[in-house]
Amino acid sequence: MPDLLSTYELKGKTVKNRLVFPPCVCFNYANDDGLVIERNIEHYELMAKGGTGLIVVEATCINKNGRLHPTQLGVWDDCQIDGLAKIVQKLHAHDAVALLQIHHAGYKTHADAANHEDIFTSSDYVIKDKTYRAATTQELEQVISDFAAAAVRAHKAGFDGVEIHGAHDYLLSQFLSADVNKRDDEYGKNRLLLHLKVVEAIKASVPADFIIAMRFGANDDNMTEAIGYAKALEAAGVDLLSISSGHMRATPSDMENFEGYHWICGLGMNIRKHVRIPVICVFGINTPEMADEIIKKELCCFAAAAKGLLADPAWINKYINGEEIVHCAKCERCMFFSDGAKCPARLRA
Repeated sequence: MPDLLSTYELKGKTVKNRLVFPPCVCFNYANDDGLVIERNIEHYELMAKGGTGLIVVEATCINKNGRLHPTQLGVWDDCQIDGLAKIVQKLHAHDAVALLQIHHAGYKTHADAANHEDIFTSSDYVIKDKTYRAATTQELEQVISDFAAAAVRAHKAGFDGVEIHGAHDYLLSQFLSADVNKRDDEYGKNRLLLHLKVVEAIKASVPADFIIAMRFGANDDNMTEAIGYAKALEAAGVDLLSISSGHMRATPSDMENFEGYHWICGLGMNIRKHVRIPVICVFGINTPEMADEIIKKELCCFAAAAKGLLADPAWINKYINGEEIVHCAKCERCMFFSDGAKCPARLRA
């Protein structure tokens, strides 16, 4: 029976345990050039030293006009490879498998990161009194090319793979949602098509042993559709699914609930039952004991703990050694994302 401390063979790489540090969107330590700074390196080195098996580096933008924030890390230019490589070196030094999350924000692109006319989504869409336009076919071809080029740069930097961000109401998620995607072309008739074309382009651009993961929003628009999408992604060659929420913020009415777990965590448990590739579940996994239970029950293959690891990067090493863990203080608004030095859990450590 597997448990939290079990290894997992993923595309020829040995993941030393089943704990994942998920990408946590972005910490905004970079400058307008998207280059890695020393603070980024120190942050991920601390996570790796703590013993986590699989670390997904934060949302890193594939195009300067698709940034969630002006200080988001970038992978749109070759000049960004060297800095990313320094992060990978720290992760590999502590035997962590390293993925880079590659990302485009779509209509959630920050107003200070691009001119409004350069911001697009799946269809003309109005939200909070702002109108965003539909992407042209040529722009979507560029998006596909940008994702593939980002994966190539990630490989050159030494990453073991990439995680395509297809959740949290960013560009790919906007295409999956029937609420946003009203197109009448091929991208509207098959709302998963952009995902599939991105996967295909990446597979054609990187070596066969490079991991292709997808962070997938599994509640747009219902669980039955999400299961079909997950199977299609598996068939397309995705090696790993990290399941979270998408454009919608509601629980699918047709999902199976798992008592004791947050519904977003339950999304992953639902998907896990219908695919053969490994699945990561996330949200509300507050203790190593809970993560261990998830793996032992084979509800998911990996358990991701974001705030738990931000509060105490040595979470799993302390669990192994029987030491006291500093737990997340559950602030109403996470202090770490404004300034990690103000995190009350870190201050207690």
